[in-house]
Amino acid sequence: MNGDSAVGKRVRGALYVHVSALGRLPPSEKVLVERASRLAEEFEWSVARIESGDIVGLLDYPLFDTEAFPALARAALIDIGARSVRYTDYQRSLNPLILHRKELLVADSYPGRERWAELTADLERLGLFRDHNRIGRRNAWLAMLASARRDPQGQPF
Repeated sequence: MNGDSAVGKRVRGALYVHVSALGRLPPSEKVLVERASRLAEEFEWSVARIESGDIVGLLDYPLFDTEAFPALARAALIDIGARSVRYTDYQRSLNPLILHRKELLVADSYPGRERWAELTADLERLGLFRDHNRIGRRNAWLAMLASARRDPQGQPF
């Protein structure tokens, strides 16, 4: 995995990218995601997590477009070299993983991207992204939003 991707968000060495932006990836990374998707067969996903080596996570955020901070519903972890797929279902989780800064995962022309970028900038000004260890789960994130007088979509109340 190289650092030359024109789109995506890096978290702990992994590159996250929305399915709509696969064409903007370097060819080697695009091929990895395509191979992972074939191995996962009919698994529906919206975000790929490209890790080092031949490991790709396909992540299903069904409300990616409609929620400011969508919850992870399902995931497939694919080891391309071993041709293995491990599925995890998070739909019954009381405190699911959520996605932040989703504007980084899509191309500049993606619908809603500008609005998401403005929301991220606003919440950064409030300091809500400082504690990386707390913001990854819905319950802690909602508490932080409430303390900043924001609703679950990040809007002031």
